[in-house]
Amino acid sequence: MRPFRSTLAAAAAVGALTAGVVVVQPAQPASAAASDCTGGARGFRDHPDNAEGDTDKPRDFSLGNVRFTLEKGWFGGQIAFGKISGETRPGDNMWMDWRADGWDNTNAVSPWLQCGPFTVRSAGQSLTTPFRRTSTDPNYQFRVCGSLVSDGAIRCSAWW
Repeated sequence: MRPFRSTLAAAAAVGALTAGVVVVQPAQPASAAASDCTGGARGFRDHPDNAEGDTDKPRDFSLGNVRFTLEKGWFGGQIAFGKISGETRPGDNMWMDWRADGWDNTNAVSPWLQCGPFTVRSAGQSLTTPFRRTSTDPNYQFRVCGSLVSDGAIRCSAWW
């Protein structure tokens, strides 16, 4: 029975990665609070919850009619931020993870910094995380994560 479960788990993981969505129970980052990235903390900048990135979303996934996107745009350089939109419900959560392995350790938190969570307070509300400048360094990455109040399972996009 055990080999069958291992094979089934491996097949499910490959299928989820192929779709670009990872269901995770992640190792907890050293920090997990909105205050770690709001109000200018650690190089993040606040912006309106109705902000839109460009049309090329680096990462996204949907859970029913709720969409989680990693947005990119331009503000004195390329930036990234997370967003939840669609048929959201009070209690749905969204956040953006940021890691800068090997550099920028002044602001980074190992293994990554969780910017959020940010919680939907009214039906249909869209939320964004504060934004952060991006980099072409492959060790400097972002992903968007979230959970719905209806099931509580944490899901994250692949890193970008």
